[in-house]
Amino acid sequence: MANHLQASLNKEQLSAQDYQKETIQAGVVHLGVGAFHRAHQAVYFDRLLAHKNEQKWGIIGVNIRPQDSEAFFRFTKQDGEYVLKTMAADGATNYEHIRSIVKQIDGATAPQEVDNTLADASIQLVTSTVTEGGYYLDENRTLMLDHPAIKADVEGARNTLYAFLYTGLKLRSETSKAKITLLCCDNLRHNGALLKTGLMQFLVAKEDLVLASWVKENVSFPCSMVDRITPKPSQQHVDDVQARFGIDDEMTVMGEDFIQWVVEDDFAGEKPSLDLVGVQFVDLVDPFEEAKIRILNAGHTCITYQAALKGLTYFDEAMRDPELSQYFTDFIMQDSIPAIGDSVVDLPVYSKVIGQRFSNSNIGDTVERICGDGYAKFPIFVYPTLEGIYRKGGTPNKTIQGIASWFTFFQLSNQGKLSIQYHEPNKAEMTGFSNDEIGIQAFTTDSFLWGSIPKEFPAFVDQLTQAIHISMAKYG
Repeated sequence: MANHLQASLNKEQLSAQDYQKETIQAGVVHLGVGAFHRAHQAVYFDRLLAHKNEQKWGIIGVNIRPQDSEAFFRFTKQDGEYVLKTMAADGATNYEHIRSIVKQIDGATAPQEVDNTLADASIQLVTSTVTEGGYYLDENRTLMLDHPAIKADVEGARNTLYAFLYTGLKLRSETSKAKITLLCCDNLRHNGALLKTGLMQFLVAKEDLVLASWVKENVSFPCSMVDRITPKPSQQHVDDVQARFGIDDEMTVMGEDFIQWVVEDDFAGEKPSLDLVGVQFVDLVDPFEEAKIRILNAGHTCITYQAALKGLTYFDEAMRDPELSQYFTDFIMQDSIPAIGDSVVDLPVYSKVIGQRFSNSNIGDTVERICGDGYAKFPIFVYPTLEGIYRKGGTPNKTIQGIASWFTFFQLSNQGKLSIQYHEPNKAEMTGFSNDEIGIQAFTTDSFLWGSIPKEFPAFVDQLTQAIHISMAKYG
């Protein structure tokens, strides 16, 4: 793969950063080498490596899930290299040869190699993208100790990032003893704080107070906000790259031309100079995080189920549907922005940028992909707007409409009446949400999804129930 790509670099269409990969040292470990990481963090580090005196920030990519080992093996055969295809709304397309992931370790088959790597003093930063559900925290930020994966890991298994961090940090604390930064890059509010609270609870469960004390003194957990729409990898783009450049790349990843990374300036170890390549280091990530989660992520979430119920395939189609386009505007202007309140971010301008990004037909982001994992998304992305409007004395009508569309969607999905599949890891937690009075009552009062709102604002239960009946009548 590397040789094939190198031979193609003289072709004007395929660009690469100006550095020699063999001179790069690893300073970063990344847990969860999915498409988003390869279209986001790996791109920033690829650009950083081209700067003078920054060649010690190569990435060691680590897979931690056995179900991903097959795809990761292919990635390893390509020496961690791949082509990033970037597509703008006007059709402008760029192709980049990304080489920043200098080593690959399949933690599912070689966990001790991960431990040794995390213990190495040259590793200054651990980043992670394991999706929202990979942190196993309930609505009270309590680690789900009764979850089979966590339970097994406390007893010594390797299912979650906590198990890998535990063994790696333990070895580090006993050998190199070097300080280190754990930088969460998942779409979670206060993600660094969540990673810290989950890990510290795991250490308590392991009854390792010595390591817990060491972590408090030597490890930092900065928050970050990451943003780039990255569709599920598509054979279409793989075929394009292979035909265009004559290279054997099965790991092509595609993303939009917009990219953003905002990081809390809190590093226990050495800090990479990512500000040289556009990363924003700030004292407080919250305003950027709130804008992104409540406008982009919540907008995605509240629109996508309505798009699915209308039979749309791609999300940009939803933005060209007059009803859904108007819904997005109303949701943002009536619910999201009022719930956020004052912000250092220009929210109306930001929302227009989001609307333009959502309308990019070149992205080909599927409604089916965005529909996945609804049970984990609503408490994170949608709940804050719901709560914010109620606390201001209003009624979040557009938010409630989006929630009702999700209920309708999974009811029709369960009945086999939809053409797309619903990928829901937490389906077991949703078995009580049947399409009857009891099921709707269970759904509208579920504390994981809606926190204390059903008790503090009882009108929510009636309003959501009514919206569900309207939605079911419309689409059912």
